[in-house]
Amino acid sequence: MRFHVVGLPNTQTSKKYSACAFTMKALNFCHMMTSLGHTVYHYGCAGSEAECVENVVVMSKAEQEGFFGPYNPNNLPSIEWTDKAPYWRLMNTRVAAAIKARKRRGDFVCVITGNMNVPLAEMVGDDVMVVEYGIGYSGSFAKYRVFESYTHMHKIYGAEKGYDPDGNLYDAVIPNYLDPLAFPLQVQKSDYYLYIGRLAIRKGIQVAVETCKQIGAKLVLAGPGCQRVEGNKIYCTDGGVYEGDNLKYVGCVLNDQKAKLYGNAIATFVPTLYLEPFGAVVIESHMTGTPTITTDFGAFTENVNHGKTGFRCRTLEQFIWAAKHVKDLDPQGIRDYTIANYSMDRVRWMYQEYFEMLGNLWEKGWNTLNPGRKNLDWLQKY
Repeated sequence: MRFHVVGLPNTQTSKKYSACAFTMKALNFCHMMTSLGHTVYHYGCAGSEAECVENVVVMSKAEQEGFFGPYNPNNLPSIEWTDKAPYWRLMNTRVAAAIKARKRRGDFVCVITGNMNVPLAEMVGDDVMVVEYGIGYSGSFAKYRVFESYTHMHKIYGAEKGYDPDGNLYDAVIPNYLDPLAFPLQVQKSDYYLYIGRLAIRKGIQVAVETCKQIGAKLVLAGPGCQRVEGNKIYCTDGGVYEGDNLKYVGCVLNDQKAKLYGNAIATFVPTLYLEPFGAVVIESHMTGTPTITTDFGAFTENVNHGKTGFRCRTLEQFIWAAKHVKDLDPQGIRDYTIANYSMDRVRWMYQEYFEMLGNLWEKGWNTLNPGRKNLDWLQKY
């Protein structure tokens, strides 16, 4: 099979942008499809390092910096989610032309920025299949869609079709994925709890702060959204202010530094208040053997095995109880469960089956039978 994978205009598809979930999803997706022997083309900014037969440059470094400024690991560039922004028009036009020069009938064009890619889909032609391969956002558009969780798929169906929607047999749920080597197991933990992610009220930072205050524990905070630190006060860009001698803000962390921060933590707080589409922080933490303490809705009902890999909570009392009891959970068991369900080696076969299913639409479609085929074994759930 042949894949045309589209990157983002504000990042290079590279590990140095590991704080961007979209970018890492594209980087790892290219690796998985290449590892299965498929032909992969990647289209993105100069400096991208996707594993593929060709990294097609559609935006120069100078153009990228002109739109978003120079690279700053502590303040990754945000983008305007409207296709009227000039960088989206530029990206879509150039990617479409580059795909047309390389495509064959039956190829897959893989995108993950929702409605921003509608103009691209309209330009590439109907002899290829446009697929949104990792939907954790609103505003999806493609005929063929992969959601990161069942929670988010059903939320989008309800938003699009009303109270009692029908499903789509050619949509799928395939979870987010990680390289286990990037998040090694750490059995011996340090003396702190961790909050990593956007420092925002909707992400539940105040829940983590109050819980650790109640139990007298150290809380390390990492991620974007910090306006300034003054003494023992942390001021956030959304107006939140958090105070305590037990709080330590370490900025945005990437790659090995992030893995060590996870691995040494007693537990990672992910108390998101909105319906989290997936929450990659959960499986990043679990991969290192560190349990999570989350809210009890959204994708956490799927990726936090309550009482095994972490605890899902609703009240302050429950969060305090969870924080005191996470030490009873087995780091090796947490990692083993996560590798079995969310490693790239596991998830790539889910994508393989999905794209084979879509490929059948060029011929007999839903009625296609493949006697003797054995590669459906992955469907057995862990």
